[in-house]
Amino acid sequence: MNILLMLVILVINLIAVTIIYQFIKKQSKKDKIIFIAISFAIIYILVSITYWISGIGMDKKINAVAKDFITYIFVPINVIIFIPFVASKYNKLKIQKATSKEFTKTIIKVSIAILIALVIECFYFKGMKQNISDLSMTMKNQLEQKNSTNKENVTNEIITNNVNINDIENNTNNKQSENIQNTNEIVIKNVVQ
Repeated sequence: MNILLMLVILVINLIAVTIIYQFIKKQSKKDKIIFIAISFAIIYILVSITYWISGIGMDKKINAVAKDFITYIFVPINVIIFIPFVASKYNKLKIQKATSKEFTKTIIKVSIAILIALVIECFYFKGMKQNISDLSMTMKNQLEQKNSTNKENVTNEIITNNVNINDIENNTNNKQSENIQNTNEIVIKNVVQ
């Protein structure tokens, strides 16, 4: 991947971690690390499964082309969109301002929202892969067409060269015939005189 793209991915991931951290900053260091790690791991697994499902029936090479890019972009984006709600309730649960029942309801609501988003992302991933496939086929066809045109040009050049050689041979034969005929005419004129 290109270095600028890697920097963008790194910045998006840092933004995601910072946002989650802001919601759970009152927790112990261990709880923060565990919550952030689990959040990213769960979202990574869900995005990877969605990407895999979107690749069913696609060429494996095309499926592999965009995998890293898509997962590294969509994991932090999904974390930024969905995890702050869970982090907020988690923080309230830890400081006993919310009950486990409220936390569970939040998890269910966020899970439904994530599921809907993943279904939409699945179609998006499939469309992206189809575009890559179409582009690949177009480039392949253009290359084949260019090679075919080059072969035709070479064939036409060979035919032209053969025609030119035949013309030269015919011209040479015609000149020889003319020379023989001229010689014969001269000989006949000399004999007649």
